[in-house]
Amino acid sequence: MVPKTSSVQDGRYFTDLAKADPGLATYVQADGNVALRALLTDGSAFCAFLQGGGGIDNAMAAVVIGAKSVEPQTHLPSTMTTFNAIDAVSLLTLCPGDQKLVPVADRSRIQALGKALSSEAS
Repeated sequence: MVPKTSSVQDGRYFTDLAKADPGLATYVQADGNVALRALLTDGSAFCAFLQGGGGIDNAMAAVVIGAKSVEPQTHLPSTMTTFNAIDAVSLLTLCPGDQKLVPVADRSRIQALGKALSSEAS
């Protein structure tokens, strides 16, 4: 199930994504609303795939496959950094309750990222 988010959550998601992967800020500047929709779609899709079962690796792979299939329209950068940022920041802002679905070691890294991102905002 795709998470229902507020405009505040979406804004935080975009801000944190730009901090986690600074190249995404350039991508959004170049591609505007298409970029914003692609990033939000991929983040929401990651949450939905994770909730669907199969684990974090399958959820991550499904997002990459989906993103690459529409890359000619979205121009999303296809880097490991970009996809890792989308997945981690999604777990922090779009579907934080789903952190329980990822292994403890991954959860610790995601929470550390969240602390780092929130300290940058201060």
